[in-house]
Amino acid sequence: MAEALRATVIVAGAGPVGMSLAIDAAMRGLDVTVVEARRAGEPPSTKCNTVAARTLETFRRFGVADKIRAAGLPDDYPTDVIYASSLSGPEFTRIAMPARRERAKLGYIDSGWQTPEPMVRVSQIYLEPILLQRMQEFPNIRLLNETTVEGYTQTADGITVTCARESGETVEIHGRFLAGCDGGRSATRKVMGVSLSGDAVISRTRSTLIRSPDLKRLFGSRRPAWMSWIVNHKAQGNVVAINGEDVWLVHRAVRGDMPFEQLAFDQSIRDVLGVGPEFRYEVLHHEDWIGRRLVADRFRDGNVFIAGDAAHLWVPYAGYGMNAGIADAMNLSFVLSGVARGWADTGLLDAYEAERQPITEQVSRHAIAKVMENAAALGARGTPPKILARRGPVGALVRWLLGRKLYRINVPQFAPAGLNFGYYYEASPVIAYDGENAPLYTMGEATPSTVPGCRMPHFWLAKGVSVYDRLSSDYTLVRFDPEVDIQPLRDAAKVAGLPLAVLDIDQKLAPAVFRQKLLIVRGDQHIAWRGDAAPADAAGLVARLRGARPATA
Repeated sequence: MAEALRATVIVAGAGPVGMSLAIDAAMRGLDVTVVEARRAGEPPSTKCNTVAARTLETFRRFGVADKIRAAGLPDDYPTDVIYASSLSGPEFTRIAMPARRERAKLGYIDSGWQTPEPMVRVSQIYLEPILLQRMQEFPNIRLLNETTVEGYTQTADGITVTCARESGETVEIHGRFLAGCDGGRSATRKVMGVSLSGDAVISRTRSTLIRSPDLKRLFGSRRPAWMSWIVNHKAQGNVVAINGEDVWLVHRAVRGDMPFEQLAFDQSIRDVLGVGPEFRYEVLHHEDWIGRRLVADRFRDGNVFIAGDAAHLWVPYAGYGMNAGIADAMNLSFVLSGVARGWADTGLLDAYEAERQPITEQVSRHAIAKVMENAAALGARGTPPKILARRGPVGALVRWLLGRKLYRINVPQFAPAGLNFGYYYEASPVIAYDGENAPLYTMGEATPSTVPGCRMPHFWLAKGVSVYDRLSSDYTLVRFDPEVDIQPLRDAAKVAGLPLAVLDIDQKLAPAVFRQKLLIVRGDQHIAWRGDAAPADAAGLVARLRGARPATA
């Protein structure tokens, strides 16, 4: 007989996306069961090495942002990005980024970002244990390792998920919702019968995690880099500093349709590093993988949803794959908890796909455009010339010209303000639009805006106190003028059961972009409504925020 368990939300996958969803749902009071195929303590992939500012804002709310910021690289290790002929060879250009102890200094390309939590370069191998520890602090979260989703059946108001354990046992979990956060090979997505559309192969990469105490010395007297992009006539790839001391991730591009195995494992590493056979290193982990631009045709099947890599895959330019997945998770937790706690209509569930699917399409196209720009700059159709590595004035001139181009192309990738702060929801059923268009954004640029659907621009209420620290997890009515009568909104929310906190703020503290006297802001910082007075139909606005569908005749 199958073991039977119960949970309000069942999460498939205990990577950063699944754990973030579980933590947020548990903070909202829901019972959560997480199923994970890996063994307890099994290390994650090292492909993700950036936690975006927008994600750190979420982790700030979880109470773990400081731990994550302190993990991985030493305080004095720079997060510079360089382009060079090899790790030991001459540089083309350098994008200067701060070490942890330099974070407060001005002059870096992300110094002016409007956020309480600037991005941090930290490997997933350090991030996941912090999230796991936080998740295990919640008594309303159960974790089942060595367990995978095999199928599900559902009714209008619930679901039964069948899982297989590594031991051969079957587990049935009865609940309200299933969230598939189980990666690019998602079993949940396959059971849903959902297809992925886009570009199946954009790049092919051999990634090897190595230990080498001698590698840092290859920088010589130069300031070391967090990420080093390498282009020479033998190899293309990059090297990522994992702990800033002796652990490094070495990526090598596999050109064309060459089988992975034809790219010499050891020699390709040496060609990227620019070292001979005498250089010693130890292989810790290896993975061959394909960069794609694929987005799921749909994100939902009734009470079943997919998020993160299960819903979208793209080449890891700007480091926004995992980070976009965590944004999915926060959106999904909001809508699931609203329905599960009873204050929302089931129409709120429609908002998840309506909001998140267009964003993944936008982000994936930004990423692929950056791939194409770099490929064009580096002459993708041919082997880079030997002159790139040659010492002397001619080689220096060629590198300088190429370096100028690479700097211009890639500053937006390594300081992606647009991907963090610029995206907006333009066709959501639970946002009250007012006719003003949200400002357009690029990968590297965003315009702060209070247009409904946009992220509420950040500002400080006091030293160390972000306006985001004062937002409710559901809805907050922000009032900049205490004379404005908000009682109609409060009464309508109370009658409908909508959780609506009130936050009064002195207008002088807010940036000039805050022109209206009232905003309703969600816990994920997106603006749901704005105005100078309570709307004439306050009940109608509240119904929209609840996801209440219009009554049918």
